[in-house]
Amino acid sequence: MTGFLILAVLVLFVVAIWQMNKIFLLSKIRVEGEIADVASDKDNNTQGYLMIAFLIFIYAITIYCFWKWSGVLLPEAASEHGKNFDMLMLISMIILLFVQTITQFLLHYFAFKYRGEKGKKALFYADNDKLEFVWTIIPVIVLSGLIIYGLFTWSDIMYVEEDDDTIIVELYAKQFSWEARYAGKDGELGDANVRFIEGINTLGIDASDPYAADDIPVTG
Repeated sequence: MTGFLILAVLVLFVVAIWQMNKIFLLSKIRVEGEIADVASDKDNNTQGYLMIAFLIFIYAITIYCFWKWSGVLLPEAASEHGKNFDMLMLISMIILLFVQTITQFLLHYFAFKYRGEKGKKALFYADNDKLEFVWTIIPVIVLSGLIIYGLFTWSDIMYVEEDDDTIIVELYAKQFSWEARYAGKDGELGDANVRFIEGINTLGIDASDPYAADDIPVTG
């Protein structure tokens, strides 16, 4: 798979160099003083059909990736709250995939449909307030919904019933390890601050806080 990706990158690099060279040649002025044609109808038709072919390739590779590696996208949650995060990610991925599918289709289809032809002139709109309102308000509504749902999810995870028999644990993620701090018998974690990190106090526990006296630091 790695070899295939390297080969694909090299091929795309060569194609990019070839295209840039072609653009450079087309931008030159002829000896007669006329500007060279940007592209012929044949060139435009070729590019239009290539856009459709690339659209089919995008859809095909997307379907293949979901079929081949869907198991690693959202593996089974390893924690009680993992399913909440997974649901939020799943909703986000569905929205992104839906938008990507539509926008890619429109992008490539219009590039094909309105490819250049001799004698054809483009219709120019200075602006369209309704269209700008639509493509602005839709992302605002969708993103607001995701943010609100995310806040509710975060609140459900962080809220703890006082009657629940809970164990308070604070985790510190490091580059190659984890450190944890468990609340002692009092069920409360003491204050901690990075300014107190020194020597064996790797978690910056505030020794002056009485709740920190029975905290249990653990290195994993």
